[in-house]
Amino acid sequence: MSGTDMSGTGTSGTGISDTGTSTGVVERAGNGAGPATAPGAVSTADLLRSEMLKLTTTRLWWILLLAVVACSAGFTALIVFGGLNAPRSPLSFGTAGDAVPAYNLAVALAYVFPLAIGVITVTQEYHARTISATLLAEPRRARVYGAKLLVGLATAFVYGASAVLSGALVAAALLSGHGKPTYLTDGTVLGALGGSVLVLTLWGAIGVGVGALVRNQVAAIVGILLVTQFLEPTLRILASSLGNAELGNLLPGGAGDLAGGGTIMTAAAEADGGSQGLGFLVLFLYAVAIGVVGAVRFTRYEVA
Repeated sequence: MSGTDMSGTGTSGTGISDTGTSTGVVERAGNGAGPATAPGAVSTADLLRSEMLKLTTTRLWWILLLAVVACSAGFTALIVFGGLNAPRSPLSFGTAGDAVPAYNLAVALAYVFPLAIGVITVTQEYHARTISATLLAEPRRARVYGAKLLVGLATAFVYGASAVLSGALVAAALLSGHGKPTYLTDGTVLGALGGSVLVLTLWGAIGVGVGALVRNQVAAIVGILLVTQFLEPTLRILASSLGNAELGNLLPGGAGDLAGGGTIMTAAAEADGGSQGLGFLVLFLYAVAIGVVGAVRFTRYEVA
């Protein structure tokens, strides 16, 4: 996700400005409900439609969708196949609980993708310089931010459901092919699958808050990669080495792993002491806190 990738596949290249999404809202408001800056000029439906168009008229959203599916399915195939065939594999599939880490690998390894699409939902407007037109069309910034949050959540849900489904199909096929039960109808596995989708959806909300807070698209993407792929894993390893592995569950990624039913990362960090509900609570609080801070910064943006 380099700077050139962003510009090549971002809003300016595929055309928020070309499709006239932001300015189109201004025109619709002017034609149907008085001046564009008047309260209530832009309906909620138009606002949501506009935000969705800004995202889906770029190539980046479906490139990331393909990437999250490929990542989930690919890593699931690699790890489950290894677990089934390696003589000293730490994975076992004797019970439904043992099989959970085979089904929720998307939570552990692919959550950066819904996080990134949440970031892009906001930062693409600053990147393409269409934010001024959007805020002139609807000067009530809280409504604009709310629309971006809903679109980010919806898109992250699609990412999460696609990633979890692709990983589950691969895991079930491999288990069945090796004569093992798939446990797909077991409540433990179903709870982990449903929890995984919800976790990945919450990562989209966190991404929207981060995007509103940072604003610069490249800086935000680089930042989330550094935090999720280097900083947090280092802190979780450090907590485990100090004999306080459960502290890692209070970090966003650790909480997400726990909320997904416990992943291979949870087992690797020896942080199995928390409940799924605790993981949801911690991750939800992160989403709320980051979302509120992002909303405050977004509403204070000065239109140029």
